[in-house]
Order: sequence, then C-alpha cells, then structure tokens
Amino acid sequence: MAYPSFFSREIALTFLGDSIPAIGPKFTDREEAVLAARRYLQGINQMAGGPRNNSLRIAIQRQADGRYSLVMEGSRQLIGKLQDLDELFMKRFLKGFKKRLFILTCFVEGVDGLECLVLTEGLGAVFYAPCAVKSWRP
Repeated sequence: MAYPSFFSREIALTFLGDSIPAIGPKFTDREEAVLAARRYLQGINQMAGGPRNNSLRIAIQRQADGRYSLVMEGSRQLIGKLQDLDELFMKRFLKGFKKRLFILTCFVEGVDGLECLVLTEGLGAVFYAPCAVKSWRP
C-alpha cells in the first residue's frame, strides 16, 4: 500500500494506518538512517526507563526565518528536534495529529521512492501527546 509522503528539506512526513503521522529526518544513506533511528530509540528508552512519571513535551517553535521546529524533550534530555519545517508542512502534520498520536522514525530515499523505517525495519517510536500543540497557530 502506498502512503502519501511530504517533504520539507531534510524532513519527511507520511500517514500510516488510520491516518497516523510518521515524521522524521530523511537520509540518502540507509545505514546512516538506521543508526539515527536507533539513537532516537535509545534516548527514548533511557528517558522511559526511569520513573513512570517522566513527561514528554512537544513544542512547535517559530524560527527566525519564519519556518518552524518540532521539539520533543523529556524531563532531562532532548529527544529530537526537527527543524526547517514550513507552514504547509506543519498544517499537514497537525491535520493528521487529531488522535494525538504520531510516530518518530527515519526515512531513506531509494530507487523506489521513500522508505519509512518504521515499516521496513520496525524502527520508530509511537508518541501519545494529549496536550501537545493545542495553541499552535501560524
């Protein structure tokens, strides 16, 4: 099944299953993408391995050039920061974010198009963020 994909420079977005957004950096080298996805998962596991009262903060920050950054941080560390997202890209992401679920993963540009590592390698983290980005407006 082909899923629609969108790009904003080095970031890719696709919608899986019941319109759940999968977002993350886009790579041309598969090994580099797998290593980056594993680093994300390792950071998430370290954060979640402690007390279960760890919170995840997801924020959309406006950059000086007018584009946006999507920042995910735990109580003690930065998990990921996706930068240089344009307004249309953010609207597409938020349109699929209605269930307050999204998947952080990596993508690889290949001969057959964009490969989402959460589908091909199982490398991705599902986030549930019920209070995230309620107040975002372009």
